[in-house]
Amino acid sequence: MKIQILQEELTKGLATVSRFVSSRPQLPILANILLSAEEGKIALSATDLNLGINYWLKGKIEKEGKIAIPAREVTEFVSYLAPGPLDLVLENNILIISSQSNRASFVGISGKEFPQIPQLDEKSAFALNKEEFVKAVGEVSFAAANDETRPVLEGIYWQFTSDGYQMVATDGYRLSLKKVKTKRGSQEKIVFLVPARSLEEVVKLGGEEEEIKVGLSEDKNQVVFAFSQGEVSSRLLEGDFPEYEKIIPQEGKTKVWLDKDDFYAAVKAASVFARESANVVILNVDKKELTVKADAPQMGENQNTISVKAEGEPIKIAFNFRFLLDFLNAVSLEKKDLVLEFTQPLSPALFKLEGDDSWLHVIMPVRLEETQT
Repeated sequence: MKIQILQEELTKGLATVSRFVSSRPQLPILANILLSAEEGKIALSATDLNLGINYWLKGKIEKEGKIAIPAREVTEFVSYLAPGPLDLVLENNILIISSQSNRASFVGISGKEFPQIPQLDEKSAFALNKEEFVKAVGEVSFAAANDETRPVLEGIYWQFTSDGYQMVATDGYRLSLKKVKTKRGSQEKIVFLVPARSLEEVVKLGGEEEEIKVGLSEDKNQVVFAFSQGEVSSRLLEGDFPEYEKIIPQEGKTKVWLDKDDFYAAVKAASVFARESANVVILNVDKKELTVKADAPQMGENQNTISVKAEGEPIKIAFNFRFLLDFLNAVSLEKKDLVLEFTQPLSPALFKLEGDDSWLHVIMPVRLEETQT
């Protein structure tokens, strides 16, 4: 193999692909990145056997070949080089990287030993609007679990119908559901249970493109996302996703309309005290006011009252402040008005955007001690 490539191009590619290298590889080969120059394409590939990437680079191929190179060391070394052209030459499983003033060699492993990254089966592929996809992932992925003992809850339940798709994520304490209307050109219902991390990585790689292609791998075991500079493949999770429809409240006895920024500021202030008291903040709704309160016996207390529009019965209900902030941080900057619906102090609460039926969020309250007021 002999190729020429700009340091800036190689640095960007290595930094991108290295995120897919396992920090605790099951096999020694997985600590490497595959560099290949074949069929007119220069590519970097990496996988942890759950998530993989093929990333195309711009450059000139003089001789084809491939080699698996140590990910951390090569990425770090190339980042230290000055911008400009680099020559990469492969000699007997040794990759030589040369610039105008620097030369280094890295012992590699035969590219034949590197696992093959699944590629998109064009027959199953369809295009999605990238902006809508990015927004949908951002509005649900934070609600997925980060717990390897419950792998199904680490995923996003992604269901396609003839008129669009919806994404659902839950960790057992909260739930997010997002609906997107789009014409897919097929009446077939499709369901993917995809790790939230996989979709978050795809979001980072979308670039300036307007569309992302989605489909299954040729063996049907993985979902593949294709864009102009590469492909990302992810394993599909196995298992039964919770019956989330039963968790979503139908209609609350207490309904509150309020300004997102006012609510965010009140919760942030209360969080200083809530951190010292099991992360609990208490919401009191009464007529035209919502009071956000946190008590920390060893520190003090905070109480913030904001003006709201409320209908229904007064209620006192408590939440983990981190769940409230996660939801508020996911709200688009241009969205200001929220609608909160409560039923009982220990029943799931519904959080929505006023005038937007495409997204809803559910948070389970926490039980208040009798001494808390």
